[in-house]
Amino acid sequence: MGAGFHGGFGKTSGSNERYRIGKIVEPISKTYEMALDPVKYAEAVVKKYNINLKGSGQVVKIVFNPKLGMGQFGRTRKDAPNVIEIGPSALYSEKQLANTIAHELNHVRSYLRGGKAPEETAYPAGDALQSYIEGGR
Repeated sequence: MGAGFHGGFGKTSGSNERYRIGKIVEPISKTYEMALDPVKYAEAVVKKYNINLKGSGQVVKIVFNPKLGMGQFGRTRKDAPNVIEIGPSALYSEKQLANTIAHELNHVRSYLRGGKAPEETAYPAGDALQSYIEGGR
């Protein structure tokens, strides 16, 4: 049989976990240690959402940059393509931090492939994860 209803479409292995429309992901209980160490908090979010911090075979590092201004959640630079900088604005909430990491990871991978890092592909990457967190996928 083909894919449609009788072919089992929508009942694939793991579909109950991947497609959780209407089910919001509960945030991590942020510890005192995480509040004092933004990188530790980011690492907990990466682990929770199974974000693969690699690009072109290289490990990607997250660093906290307190100098990033309000509204600048994160930054990835072409001269340090395997480093994601997160700023204070990214720490507003777990879903904002996850969105920022996914967004910046898209830039990292673009730079590591030798290309430019366009915003039009990075925003959907972060927004897709945030939609999942909010129960939209």
